[in-house]
Amino acid sequence: MDSLTQGLLGAVTFAIVKDKEIGKKSLLIGAIAGTLPDLDVFLAPFFNDIEFLTVHRSVSHSILLAVILSVGLGALFHRWYQREQSQLKWIFAFFLAIMTHSLLDWCTTYGTKLLSPFNDHLFSTNNIHTFEPFYTLILLIGVIVLLIKKNAAVGRQSILNLTLLLSIGYLGCTFKSKDIASNQFIQSLAEQNIAYQDLIVSPTPLNCILWHGMAKTANGYYIGTYSLLDKRQSIVFEYVESEHKILSNLDDNRLIKYYVEYTQDFPLVKTDDHGNVEIYAIKYGPINYLGNAEFVYPLTFNLHDLSEEHIQIDRSGKERGPVKNYKNLLSRVKGI
Repeated sequence: MDSLTQGLLGAVTFAIVKDKEIGKKSLLIGAIAGTLPDLDVFLAPFFNDIEFLTVHRSVSHSILLAVILSVGLGALFHRWYQREQSQLKWIFAFFLAIMTHSLLDWCTTYGTKLLSPFNDHLFSTNNIHTFEPFYTLILLIGVIVLLIKKNAAVGRQSILNLTLLLSIGYLGCTFKSKDIASNQFIQSLAEQNIAYQDLIVSPTPLNCILWHGMAKTANGYYIGTYSLLDKRQSIVFEYVESEHKILSNLDDNRLIKYYVEYTQDFPLVKTDDHGNVEIYAIKYGPINYLGNAEFVYPLTFNLHDLSEEHIQIDRSGKERGPVKNYKNLLSRVKGI
């Protein structure tokens, strides 16, 4: 998720434990603690784009580091406050603020390596987009109210509890919404006699109503969208061919392997007669919501030159990103 949302979530979860003891300071400390896992972005200059895909949201977002940081920071603040308050409560408050960051990222399409460094599996429930204003707004309103109210005011804990409860409730709605969409995709694929190996359902920006569905076959993908407000009789799937088979000959190339792992087994592979290859991580879904599926940021290389300096992520599609497609997004959310 974005840093604002993570900071707000950290503020609320930390204050749940410490607001009665240190008041509004708990919101500030929690907000900082809630953004700590994302400090791994400062490691980016030491890696190329592809390598950094394996670094971001790995150890910094792991359960192990959450425990280590919580114990260390808890002990530090316990001493800073001259041992007047329970060290265990300090540790628990920091653990909540830091660990909920990773758990929220687990809900996104990017995923989180919760068990790093022991296991590099990218955990992802894929039920909420990284830009989800309604979820953020719930946390923001709660924090603003708490900043306005005095430390000694009655009802601060109730506000904290309600804010956290509403935010968890909204997350629950995204899970339910995805479940409904997944069932619709499965049903439509069956009705249209489309055989497939695997299916991924991904959220679209700014809402939990419209979903992308990508059904993987041996030679490509069937791609469609479904809105909970859909007025269409059935889901329209577009077939996109993918040359998956060439990947079996590239297992020994570390950068290509890193990127394919990042796609979570949903790579869209395109080649031409000159050996040029583009691999798209289509788990995020197309950047458009009507017409032929469009994807951006492919891994690019040439089969005749696999030197690492010529294997890179093409960022030139930035101007074709979601901002250009918000009108289509709104239309599809409304079921048009």
